[in-house]
Amino acid sequence: IINVHVHHLTSSHLWTNASAIMAFTCSVFICTYHLLYAIFVSEIEAAFLSSAQRLAPLRHHQHDENRIWGQCTAQNRLHTSSNDGIDEQVAVSSSVNFAMDPESNEAREITARLGISEVRHKQLSQLASLVVEWNERINLVSRRDCTVEMVFGRHVLPSIALMAANDQDWDEFKVIDVGTGGGFPGLPLAIVYPEAEFMLVDSVGKKLKAVEEMARELDLRNLRIYHGRAEEMTDDILEGSRHRGAYDVCLGRSVAALPKFCFWISELIKPESGRLVYIIGGDIAHNLIAQVESDVAIDHVLAQDGASDKRILTFDQEAVARIAASSGEVKRKRGKPKPKVVRKKQKAKGQWTKRDNKLKQRRFDDFQRY
Repeated sequence: IINVHVHHLTSSHLWTNASAIMAFTCSVFICTYHLLYAIFVSEIEAAFLSSAQRLAPLRHHQHDENRIWGQCTAQNRLHTSSNDGIDEQVAVSSSVNFAMDPESNEAREITARLGISEVRHKQLSQLASLVVEWNERINLVSRRDCTVEMVFGRHVLPSIALMAANDQDWDEFKVIDVGTGGGFPGLPLAIVYPEAEFMLVDSVGKKLKAVEEMARELDLRNLRIYHGRAEEMTDDILEGSRHRGAYDVCLGRSVAALPKFCFWISELIKPESGRLVYIIGGDIAHNLIAQVESDVAIDHVLAQDGASDKRILTFDQEAVARIAASSGEVKRKRGKPKPKVVRKKQKAKGQWTKRDNKLKQRRFDDFQRY
């Protein structure tokens, strides 16, 4: 375009013409603008291509890592880590998906190893079926993959693992299960120990109704239920004395923080020989571990790796009292009425009031008319 304009100007000899000079200047400006725009666009495209080439390997590497990690999680592989030259195997927890058919030989071997007869084993299997049926109507346990195998593996087996937590025989014991929920661990243990007396406590009435019906179908005559809070059982006017210091063993399954739970049940267990058997998972404070009488892993008792990531802790009555005293909880007084607030009655503005019939003092009683 510039060449055409220059040729036109030179041929016409119009260099002195102002319009021709303006046209030449505009042509040069337009060509320069297009040239700079093309350079700018090419630089941006080159920058995007280079950045995409740098990010592509990272994306493929991250995708491969996610794929490998998902495979490892699904297959529950063992990962090896070294610490000070010592190799330690860390297993990915599979207790969430642990399931076992109660009619399998493996399940029968576990119950037989714990000293459970074939008749009791059939009752435990029937309990797992009843929980699945009731769970369709009432949320007793998690409804995710609620099958007989899942209930037996995740709830029944960890409950009967408490048998190995204590060397004492529970046949003549009075046992209280606080926060039983769907009946665990109280119901399976009531099947295993028919001579012991079990009291299952929960504040949700519909769950206790289901537990009571399941106990009736299993023909369990050594089980009773209590609808209410454990910390208020000893304050009951009629039956409080029956519960205070009356139980040999108190059971709990991840109901609340351990100090708070000890505060709730400290008055329920026997003063000298009472025990707390608590199922808990995760990290535990060192001051609580120092007072533990026994600490047993559930998967170790069942001889099944990955059966459960929880532990069974046993505390004597003195340790329970110390932990309860350090909990900072304060017991509420039951039945104490709230103080009545007396408010002064105030008249609203513009409110109509009854006229007083008394004679008003006019200050001119001695006035005489002439």
